Amino acid sequence: MALKNLKKDPSLTDKAYSAIKSAIMSNELTPGTVLAEENLASQLGISRTPLRAALQRLQHEEIVMQNGKNMVVAEVTERDVRDISVVRIQLEPLAIHLLSQNGGITAKQLDRLYLCGEKQLYALRSGDSEAFLDQDALFHVSLAQLTGNSFLTDLVIKSNETIRRFHTLSGSLLFHAEEAVQEHTVVLDYLRDGRFDLAEQALRSHLEQVQQRMFAQ
Repeated sequence: MALKNLKKDPSLTDKAYSAIKSAIMSNELTPGTVLAEENLASQLGISRTPLRAALQRLQHEEIVMQNGKNMVVAEVTERDVRDISVVRIQLEPLAIHLLSQNGGITAKQLDRLYLCGEKQLYALRSGDSEAFLDQDALFHVSLAQLTGNSFLTDLVIKSNETIRRFHTLSGSLLFHAEEAVQEHTVVLDYLRDGRFDLAEQALRSHLEQVQQRMFAQ
């Protein structure tokens, strides 16, 4: 008997989770917004049961929070971002160190990472900040994924989601968007040349610059 591949048929909970999370990440649902179950269920065309499960997943990720009887979109505070940045500066360069120990990176994998930068520049010229941030996150998360270390990848995803929300709320990234892409390219150039030590330093420097730029506006 052949069983249906569930991955090809996302559940209502998965769909609700993705829709709400996307609206939060793009700031369509702003911090402090009350996520009224009846209203959300009506908009999404689903019952409250899968909606509640979706909200619980988002609460676990600390993207929404309980406020009395209601769920609300969580704030992103400057303290949150500073704390995450301190960890991120130490965490993400570990991906390059692990890559150097695991046989490096292939030309095909590098091409995909370089493509992130090309797409970022196109998004920048098109005025598409969401597409720019999509590719920015993809660059950082992809480096972690290439290590095969799922725990590292989960931490990088979580930290980048918070940083992304801060960028969206503050508009801080786009003031130095081209600089960020150039810094990514430096990292990749070192990886292409097999200079993992310099790639690691360049990524750490990039993250330090991102931290400084976020609070310089």
